[in-house]
Amino acid sequence: MEASKIMDYPLYNSFTFVKGIGLKTEATLKELGINSWNDVIKKQCPELFPKRKWSAIWNGVNSAMDALKTLNVSQLTSLIPKTQHWKMIPNFIDRIAYLDIETTGLSPRYSHITTIAVYDGSKVHDFVRSDNLDEFPKFISKFPAITTFYGKTFDIPFIKREMGLEFNQIHFDVCFLLRKLKIKGGLKKIEKRFRISRGGLEDLDGYTAVLLWNRFRKTRKREYLETLLAYNNEDVINLEFLLDKSYNLLIRKEQLFTPPLELLKKKIKNPFQANKRVIGAILGRNTNLYS
Repeated sequence: MEASKIMDYPLYNSFTFVKGIGLKTEATLKELGINSWNDVIKKQCPELFPKRKWSAIWNGVNSAMDALKTLNVSQLTSLIPKTQHWKMIPNFIDRIAYLDIETTGLSPRYSHITTIAVYDGSKVHDFVRSDNLDEFPKFISKFPAITTFYGKTFDIPFIKREMGLEFNQIHFDVCFLLRKLKIKGGLKKIEKRFRISRGGLEDLDGYTAVLLWNRFRKTRKREYLETLLAYNNEDVINLEFLLDKSYNLLIRKEQLFTPPLELLKKKIKNPFQANKRVIGAILGRNTNLYS
């Protein structure tokens, strides 16, 4: 990506990630003509500006810039406060794994993972219990960043407890990004708000996902599993749009003069299609599954 475009990203025009530098100091810097990290690198400390603060900013900017060049997640998480991680979304946009899990219940202590869907921006990858679920840890380790919806509270703790997996990636949780904008509700409610289609899966939820898994385990009929995977996949495919939308709304709210992300329509088609007769049976409608 062109250097000029990268310098338009919001983090490169911010100094408040440096310890001891608040909004007031940042405003003072901008009045003095220091608007971006490039200005810090190329210019001298402005007259009358505290040299100790300038030194802290100079060191912070150079360390952060080095870490971003290599996407050094460990260094970035130590440098950038969690409240400002969203400003790094454009830096990681091509290296994000959109992740969602389905489980047999709500408690990691008494329930277990049934399926995990991961969308890498071009393809959906599915991991299924008693099939290839053990391949998930190695696969997810390739990504420096992940995106979930409420995953910090549900998906990630579930995976950590069951698999003993540590997530060291930058984590963009769309649920909490939207809460910064006072937009609340579950994923399905949020999707409706932004007019995102779920491809005929609007009536399914976490509880019906449990029923689908139980029916599959009992009957071993693929249509139950494929309907469950279609549901799980729809969550991760839609997360890409929601992350970009959240970012664009946040830069507008904070009046950051940086270009918005392009809101793309779904790039791919869900690799699994829900079986309408299965949905009818799960929802208790009068549908003969095998007619």
